[in-house]
Amino acid sequence: MRYLVAAAALLSACTPSAQAGPPAPATRTAVCHPPPPAGAPPPAPTEASLLQRSHDVLAAMDRADVAVVEFQLAADYVHFEGDLVDREHELSTLRTRGTGPHIGTRTWSHEHVMVGAGEAIVVGEALEHTAGNESHGGYNFDGWYTLVWTRDGEARKLAYLGWRQGGPTSKRATWDEIFRNSIGFNHEPNRLLVDTVAHLRPGAALDVAMGQGRNALYLAAHGWRVTGVDFSDEGIAAARASADKRKLVLDAVDMDIDRYDFGTNRWDLVTMIYATDNTTWMEKIKPSLRKGGRFVLEYFALDPSNGVDDGIPAGKLAKLFGDGFEILRDEVVDDVPDWGMDRAKLVRFVARKK
Repeated sequence: MRYLVAAAALLSACTPSAQAGPPAPATRTAVCHPPPPAGAPPPAPTEASLLQRSHDVLAAMDRADVAVVEFQLAADYVHFEGDLVDREHELSTLRTRGTGPHIGTRTWSHEHVMVGAGEAIVVGEALEHTAGNESHGGYNFDGWYTLVWTRDGEARKLAYLGWRQGGPTSKRATWDEIFRNSIGFNHEPNRLLVDTVAHLRPGAALDVAMGQGRNALYLAAHGWRVTGVDFSDEGIAAARASADKRKLVLDAVDMDIDRYDFGTNRWDLVTMIYATDNTTWMEKIKPSLRKGGRFVLEYFALDPSNGVDDGIPAGKLAKLFGDGFEILRDEVVDDVPDWGMDRAKLVRFVARKK
């Protein structure tokens, strides 16, 4: 019907009127543009429209609006959240669910849209709270959505919907898998750490992001009173098991490091060996060190040759520890890292608290 109305309007504008009368002034003459050539692709959708359609189709799924969802789904649609669900199964589930438990609110952030000739991809993080379980308070979820819209004639249909867990839980699961497999990293103590403590009198040491405990256990075996903190259950379990097997004393703390209390004047040694470039942790570490205490860090340098956008710029740590610390070592080297790749530019840094 919309096509017929539009066509009639176009014809009335482009066809000379049969009614008698003077011709319209030149400035009022209708200009008729030729239609696009047959087979020409329709204009690409805007990012805003794709975001809105993505929000709308998920909202329709939330309220089990089968008619709206069915219109939006491509014939070969799949939904993946650990299991593959096809179009018919998705629609059948919505019909059966009705007003049962579902997502009640969804707040979006970090949204990105990539538009190509044949498909468009929408990615975004969503904080969600369920409805239909209010008597128990409902559930909260933090996750990342991926929606792929493909061309279906002149329309765009949803061909893929994916969701994976976000936030700290997702990171924890990744590190649990790494430590469960126990490959992809050096199992021996870090060389910089070994060199640094070789002539130090043992005291209280904190190993930040301890993992399986390769460095913490080395320190414990050499007389240090060691606390290791990590949020990976698998890493903590492996460290504790190794300490028991070797009859070493290790205080293994299973905790998100962002919430850990580093204390004040508590440690003679704090290590961050491949423990990210988190300067917030470093700011907490500085007051936690006793006079004469060492801070030891090895991590990737921020360098294009490493092929990643993560890393520490040269000179950043010297500036960060410029007040109240003596810089004992601050270098960028090309070497074999303990993690992640065969060779990379690395930052090796040691500072002593004055």
